[in-house]
Amino acid sequence: MRTNRVASNSLLTVIAEVADRIMRFLLVAVAARLLGDSNYGILTFAIAFASLFLILADFGLQNLFVREIARNADETRRLVGNGLVIKLVLAGVAFLCIYFVARLTGKPAHVLTTVYIISASLIIGSLAEFFCAVFQGFQKMKYYAAASFILSASNTLIGIAVLLLGGGLRGLAWVYLLSRALKLLYAVVVVRLRFTPITLRFEPRLMKYLVTEGMSFGLTRVFSMIYTYFDSTMLSLMVNDAVVGWYNVAYRLIFAIMVLPMGVMRSVYPALSAYHRTQEAAFHKLFARTFKLMLIAGTSVATLLFVLADKVIVLLFGAEYIRGAGALKILVWSTAFYFVGTVVAHAISAIGRQRFITKVVAASAVLNIGLNFVLIPKYSLYGAAFATLASEFFTFVFDFWYLSRYLTVRPLLRLLPKVAVINVGLFLALSWSIDFPLVIVALIFVFVYVLLVLGTRFFSKAEWLDFKAMVRASSA
Repeated sequence: MRTNRVASNSLLTVIAEVADRIMRFLLVAVAARLLGDSNYGILTFAIAFASLFLILADFGLQNLFVREIARNADETRRLVGNGLVIKLVLAGVAFLCIYFVARLTGKPAHVLTTVYIISASLIIGSLAEFFCAVFQGFQKMKYYAAASFILSASNTLIGIAVLLLGGGLRGLAWVYLLSRALKLLYAVVVVRLRFTPITLRFEPRLMKYLVTEGMSFGLTRVFSMIYTYFDSTMLSLMVNDAVVGWYNVAYRLIFAIMVLPMGVMRSVYPALSAYHRTQEAAFHKLFARTFKLMLIAGTSVATLLFVLADKVIVLLFGAEYIRGAGALKILVWSTAFYFVGTVVAHAISAIGRQRFITKVVAASAVLNIGLNFVLIPKYSLYGAAFATLASEFFTFVFDFWYLSRYLTVRPLLRLLPKVAVINVGLFLALSWSIDFPLVIVALIFVFVYVLLVLGTRFFSKAEWLDFKAMVRASSA
């Protein structure tokens, strides 16, 4: 029963995340065209800069709360009450840090104003995610999906309307703030009515535990944020905002694709955390199947976008952003490592070994910063893309090695020949059909992909049956 619930939650979350990313990506495409590369570069700089400090508003509480509520649902009221006090204090600290550091960048006043509005919106979004952790911990993903839909629908629909009416960069920034405020309102109301009363509590011992235990998660996010957003910030400061715009159309496309592993792991992670203490065999099975799915999905998406990068960039954003296609051809391979790396990292956290992840991500952040300083002056956005790829590869290799000490992962390595056959076949088919209309190319891709997956027997009969059961459970 729990397996079916995890599977149906995963499918529901992925569907919701896909819808969310499609709407967000639609806004990105419209904003990129209507704002122009320089103003769009300012927007992405504001998001990247604010995100570097966003961890101060969370400091690991999000993932920690999911795990703790999944293990101890009876303690939800205490966890929420004490955690909320911590979150409010951290939110204030985060905004003050953003305000003072932003003033040191020397950016014009209109850029700083955009940074402040976007920062407030992201901090409000962080508070909303804190309450959404309750939905994840109880594995009630329908509420999480609804919260995501409220954010993406309001952000996209109102945002496009504001842009079409001439609201410009400043108007769009205010829409970001409004949409996250709506998500926070929904999350607070649902938690209060469906799960637990919300009251501020001050229990020093529990707070100390939350801060101490969450520190590993928090530091991991700090370093993850660094090598996720540091490149855009450096491009803005070392090159110009137009280059940031070119780079970020590619990066935003990659970010949209990351919906699959993120959506799946939002449902799988609470189950892995619960299984680790009670059902070791179920833990191993769930990890192996999730890893297998992400392996074939990540490599196939990378092959697809590598071949079609130029066409996709021009179609979605216009010829003005064609230089972003070269960065996209590099960044797509980081998604392959991200897909499987996300599964591995969550498994390590589920068994309580998150401190190792912190060390690896810290080393990756240092590597990323060093590579950006060396490569951006010479290779601009292409150097930033390579730095991201190198960081993702480094993180995956060390996380996978560490997890292999606790799990039997060698059978997973036997999948590599089949993965190679499938992706070589996809590459040849796409290269042959690249001059056809994109609709025809997409149909050829789907046909060849299905043929290769079935022909190599990548998924076993039992796994196909489980997938059918998942679909039935989700539609029930």
